[in-house]
Amino acid sequence: MRDGRRADLTLAPSAAGWRVSLKGGASSADGAGAAADCQLEAEGPLQGQTITAQVVPFEGTDLSVSAQDLAARPAHVTVTLAPAGATVATDFAGCGVGADLSGRYVRADAAAKTAPLSPGASVADLGAAYPDARLQIVEGYPWARFALRQGDRRIAVLTFDGENEELADGRNSMQAIGAVVGWSALKPDLHVAKVEAAR
Repeated sequence: MRDGRRADLTLAPSAAGWRVSLKGGASSADGAGAAADCQLEAEGPLQGQTITAQVVPFEGTDLSVSAQDLAARPAHVTVTLAPAGATVATDFAGCGVGADLSGRYVRADAAAKTAPLSPGASVADLGAAYPDARLQIVEGYPWARFALRQGDRRIAVLTFDGENEELADGRNSMQAIGAVVGWSALKPDLHVAKVEAAR
């Protein structure tokens, strides 16, 4: 999964069309406070580029769901496929607070090439890994802090090394608190010094 959460999506042929297996969903920025991982299994047909699957009973390592559970609260998963990965949406309500399996997933070979959201990652690497993300300046002193946003969702709060109070365009971040900028607003030689959970 992209967007700062740890999760894996596995697709396998099944009698119903495709078996959708999801596991994870906790935020990589939460550290010791991360939610317990979630898990689900679903099956359904592929129509066009979308698998529409119904959650099925399963016994997992993190969670088990019975036929009785699903009779009381049925759940569904849609997986929209793309060349580099997939977008998952589910109404499954069995995950713990803070765990979420919905989001964008990249192929395992592509994920290995993207920069982790962790200290040491460069601005260039993060820009390549999260090209459509935006940065909101939330603090300017003593070190500027940026909320990494994907759409209307905060993924994490990042602090970079170096003299990052000055943005690449010459503005001082103290004077731009609240501004939403792209990766190009940061000096390209900066690296992540700290990753904090999104609030």
